[in-house]
Amino acid sequence: MSRKTDQLKGNALKAYIEKNRDKFDGNGDALCLAAGYGINTDDGSLKCNLPSFINELGKAMHLSNPSEDLL
Repeated sequence: MSRKTDQLKGNALKAYIEKNRDKFDGNGDALCLAAGYGINTDDGSLKCNLPSFINELGKAMHLSNPSEDLL
């Protein structure tokens, strides 16, 4: 079951990660959820919709200069 959220995309996702990456201290799941890529599971818990997040993250990475590291 999916959950409708405002998902950050493109430059907005890139900017959010660049600004907040240290805040999550390596917790990719928390970053994924904060960027709007959470889904409700059948048992009602919230988890990262990893395929969607990775897809958008890949697109956002292509927006950066080749010499920049997004993560």
